[in-house]
Amino acid sequence: MKLFYAIFLLLLSIHFCDAQNLQRRGRLGVQLEPVTDSLAQVLGLKEAWGMAIRRVFPGGTYANAGGMDGDVLLNINGLPAVQGAALQEAMQSVREGQPARFTVWRNGEKKELEGAVSPIPLETSASSDVIYGEVPYKGGWLRAIVNKPHTPGPHPTIYFIPGYTCSSVESFSPIHPYKKLLDSLSGLGYAIFRVEKPGVGDNVGTGNCQELGFDNELEAYRIAYEAMKQYDFIDMDNVFIWGHSMGGVYAPIIGAQTQPKGVVVYGITHEVWVEYLLKMVRYQNPLLGHDYVETDLDVRTLYALLYEHYYLGKSSKELYKNPDYQKILDRDFAFDGEDQILFRHEDFWRELNAHNLSEAWAGINGHVLSLFGEADMEAVNDESQREIARIVNANNAGFGTFRLVPETDHSMIKVGSMEKGARLRSTPEYRQYLETKFNYDIVTMTDEWIKGILTLPR
Repeated sequence: MKLFYAIFLLLLSIHFCDAQNLQRRGRLGVQLEPVTDSLAQVLGLKEAWGMAIRRVFPGGTYANAGGMDGDVLLNINGLPAVQGAALQEAMQSVREGQPARFTVWRNGEKKELEGAVSPIPLETSASSDVIYGEVPYKGGWLRAIVNKPHTPGPHPTIYFIPGYTCSSVESFSPIHPYKKLLDSLSGLGYAIFRVEKPGVGDNVGTGNCQELGFDNELEAYRIAYEAMKQYDFIDMDNVFIWGHSMGGVYAPIIGAQTQPKGVVVYGITHEVWVEYLLKMVRYQNPLLGHDYVETDLDVRTLYALLYEHYYLGKSSKELYKNPDYQKILDRDFAFDGEDQILFRHEDFWRELNAHNLSEAWAGINGHVLSLFGEADMEAVNDESQREIARIVNANNAGFGTFRLVPETDHSMIKVGSMEKGARLRSTPEYRQYLETKFNYDIVTMTDEWIKGILTLPR
């Protein structure tokens, strides 16, 4: 009886909106790595194509289809399973209620597999009800996830916008900084609103995240802001956009368009994007062990590269033919040889570069809290965060606040100094920091700042 009651309560804490146009995405349940030339030769493949399956996890969709460790995944539902945007699109096709079909290479021959889709488990929360909604977007649908506090509403609301990667904003792992941030704010009585960026999560008909530009994502966040009005427990007069990293770049643009009560940002820049990229290489590379003189030469090369790419319109692939540019594109920008820079399409960054972020910050009529982590190597230094507060105050005196978050890195983890954070970032030890050293002072600063604004006379 107790077990039944516990399950009943869990089901009550998860809600779907009445109309659902989105099918739950499936959990493939595999550990993948790209097929290399040498592996293709060993396996008898004519070319390096597909994804090698190192491990199949029980209960996943691939296990349901009879998949085995050592298979090479060639196609998913007829779509190519090759690293990058194509793989993301193929995995997005695996949906609850539909069979999943796989073409694989096993023991020197192709095989066709088919099995039932195992959906990704729904998110749950001890401090709130989790509501799954959807937002119409350019002929498709975006998944919205909303945390509704157990206390009576309407509630002041955090509209959370994440960083730039093509990752889901749902069901973060227990050690993920976003989970700790949002669970803590939800526990303090805030409703939390998130929306999947186009091409991610349960979304359908929204394009492929890795092929879309900055402005597509911007439009999704703007449309989703308006969709909050459908929830009667959200107090639309007291919405606070909370942007982390690239989410904090979107935040002022959305804020200037929608005029929320306030905006909170952490780990961002307000500069012209090419200006930030020059600073990024100038300040980050010595922290990562590169020689200062070499860095100076690299920055000079980067000046020319950025001018040709952003202002003369040359593609990354064309610029890669220059051996001086190759070094920087490979080392500092994770170029894939085609059109992906830092895991997004090159047009994403070009569109971002066209936005005047200072103008966006000047256009916000609400309050702004600009946070800088003292060990945030990605943000480089506190100059931009301080400037944001100054821009806001120039238009609305007293509305912009800058706060330093001591010893804290880009992931909101307390690491000590920027130098130590740079040493830790690629080590197994950093996982221990993720587990135990999230800086909850960020939650406290946010909560105290919002409560101070809510007590102001209207």
